[in-house]
Amino acid sequence: MSELGVRVIVAIGLLGILALMLIFGGWVQVAVFTFAAVVGVYEMSRMFSKKGIKLFAASLYAVGAMQLAILIIEPAAKYLPILYVCAFLAIMTERIVNPKRTTEDLIATLFTLVYPLMLLMCFGLIGYGRMDNSRVALMMVFAGPSMADNNAYLFGRKFGKHKLCPAISPNKTVEGYIAGLVGGPTGGLIVWLVQGWLFGTNVHWAWLLGLGLVGAVVGQFGDLFASTFKRWSGVKDFGTIFPGHGGVMDRLDSAMVFVPIVAVCFNYFIK
Repeated sequence: MSELGVRVIVAIGLLGILALMLIFGGWVQVAVFTFAAVVGVYEMSRMFSKKGIKLFAASLYAVGAMQLAILIIEPAAKYLPILYVCAFLAIMTERIVNPKRTTEDLIATLFTLVYPLMLLMCFGLIGYGRMDNSRVALMMVFAGPSMADNNAYLFGRKFGKHKLCPAISPNKTVEGYIAGLVGGPTGGLIVWLVQGWLFGTNVHWAWLLGLGLVGAVVGQFGDLFASTFKRWSGVKDFGTIFPGHGGVMDRLDSAMVFVPIVAVCFNYFIK
């Protein structure tokens, strides 16, 4: 099978997983993003190891395995900060008592606690059917950055002439970036058009188009931010779990930095 065929099949499978989360939410969403968190820690550990840096991964895997499950259990959700405090104390203590642990290892471990773990935790703030618009929020997290990314790729490939950040990602162009700014609101428009039919909701179009634009900006910068690590460590992708698409971090690099913004908007401003 051709590389394009593999990419298409994997993309359909990923869309299927998103559909299952939108339909069932709850523990399906917990399972998906717990898997993403655990694999994300592995991919970050693999990436840092290319530069001789070793994460204190045990604490990170523990947070990744438990944080989404804690959030879905309403009485336990208030204890999530304790999980992070315990992880921080464990990381700090291990650095003190382990003479082989370097400060570079410590810094990389603490960074991974935030990126991707704390960002992935935010997926637990917009799902599970806690709010009437929870499914719209989850759909928006992926629609805005994905449409921006597709537009940027297609237009940049055909019309791109001016490099955007050649030192980080040589193939990205200014023309593609501008096209992405159109694609993001297009994703928001699609969510607005289908929300009533799919979910029976009525989130105002201005919110969704505005979030789509924000998702286009933040998502593309999230992609570039992830690229800085790949270029620094000399890897093409964070992982290989999705043939033709890379790893979990490669697939979520844009959505992951957008989801905190969506969570804030839907929890505090959009009713």
